[in-house]
Order: sequence, then C-alpha cells, then structure tokens
Amino acid sequence: MRDNKSTSSSRASSPVQLEATEKLKQVKTRLQLVDLAGSECVGMSGVTGAALRETSFINRSLSALADVLGAIAEQRSHVPYRNSKLTHLLQDSIGGDAKLLVMLCISPDQKYLTESVQSLGFGTRARQVQRGQVKKKNFPVQSKAK
Repeated sequence: MRDNKSTSSSRASSPVQLEATEKLKQVKTRLQLVDLAGSECVGMSGVTGAALRETSFINRSLSALADVLGAIAEQRSHVPYRNSKLTHLLQDSIGGDAKLLVMLCISPDQKYLTESVQSLGFGTRARQVQRGQVKKKNFPVQSKAK
C-alpha cells in the first residue's frame, strides 16, 4: 500500500472572479484557491528519476514561498516574488492589499513528525504576515440598454 508521501504530488489553482452590483456601484474581487503540494523528505519517500526532480522543484517552490512570506512579515523593501514561478504567479494573491489564508495538513503519526513540524513552522511564518485594510474600488455600472 502506498501513502501520499510516495505518490506523485500535484498543485491546483482555481481563480474565480466575482462581481456584485449594488445600486450604481459595481464591486469586483478575485478569489484564488491554491492547493500546494506538501514538501517531501526524499529519503523517506525513496523517489528517483523524474519523481526526484519533481520533488526537488516542489521543495524549492515551497522554500521560495516561505521566503516571500518572511519578507512580507518583516516588511522588507524587496520581496523575492521572482525567485520561483509559484511566487511570481501568486504575487497578486499574496502581496499588496490581498488577504491570505493558509490551511495546513499535518499528521499525528510519529513517522511524519519532522514534516509536521516544518509545516507548522511554515504556517507560523504565514501567520506573521500582516496586511492593511483591503482597498475597495468601485466601478461605475455601465448601462446595458440597447
């Protein structure tokens, strides 16, 4: 039997644009749902070849994301969004006036203690990100009359 740590990982991203109209104001917002692959311990998973390269890319992307969250939390003047494709693509969802929610999956199994502690450290870093009030932009409603 194989567990999730030894199977191929994947990422999913589902952008959703929402529009609401109230009287003469139109409000637009975007919701970005991203399922990140978890970091993997190469020694435990025993991956080789293409799976090893994929695991390496996943771990580097997650490390770059942690670096970005750390830079934002510390309010550094430079945030390294361009250090990975993942952080570059998620820049609008992480920075600026965006709101960020991170959910973690951890295991109570002693076998995964190291990964669980690392995940909790990642969550702690994400929790330190403080952003200001979301700025509201109102768009005038265009008449659809013919």
